[in-house]
Amino acid sequence: MSKNLGPIHFMMYDKIKFQDKITNYLLDGNTSEVDKINKPVSTEPLEDLIDQDNIHGWLDSKIDVVENRLNYALDHSENTKEKMYAFGKENAKGKDFSDFNGVFTDLNILLLDGMPCNRGMSAQIDEKGDLYLITNNNLHSKYENQDINPEDSKNNVCAGGHDHDHHESFEVSNNDDINLKSENSSYHDYRYEFLKGYFADSPYDVEMVNGINYRIYPKN
Repeated sequence: MSKNLGPIHFMMYDKIKFQDKITNYLLDGNTSEVDKINKPVSTEPLEDLIDQDNIHGWLDSKIDVVENRLNYALDHSENTKEKMYAFGKENAKGKDFSDFNGVFTDLNILLLDGMPCNRGMSAQIDEKGDLYLITNNNLHSKYENQDINPEDSKNNVCAGGHDHDHHESFEVSNNDDINLKSENSSYHDYRYEFLKGYFADSPYDVEMVNGINYRIYPKN
């Protein structure tokens, strides 16, 4: 357990809050029903909310909350894919599309794939210079298949091996060996719509690869 807040913890809190923004958008601001099942995560300053004797467990439990809420929204929203596309386009305004490091830095604040030590997603540039968002572990599928109790995650601890200033999974790798798993995932179908909207007015296109990965490449 960590007892010191670092930049990664604030980044994770931003990612968690953004996921609840997706839920709010999909439900047209009417979250009264999902609020009865899982209360929204507070947007107050992190240092005023978090259990600093159990930083990892606290954040992990909040991930469960927003994942549960988003799964509800995906099941109950109307015109969901169209909304995800529009929300992606809206959140691309003012972003840095000058190079893939900037692209991933901005996207990484928005995309939630568990805690960094879960290594749910990584970014890699291939030999052609295209950027891949690689799903190493689909951490969203469990929320589609069962009710997850956020209280159970409060005992989770980080495996360690890194500091709290940065994590290698938040950096773009230039390793030539790209391993892309294959899986059918409704969550990633919706994420694809978000990314298509996000890159609609950018210099790049995006395509889904093997159901859970994304290739980002220059437009012709």
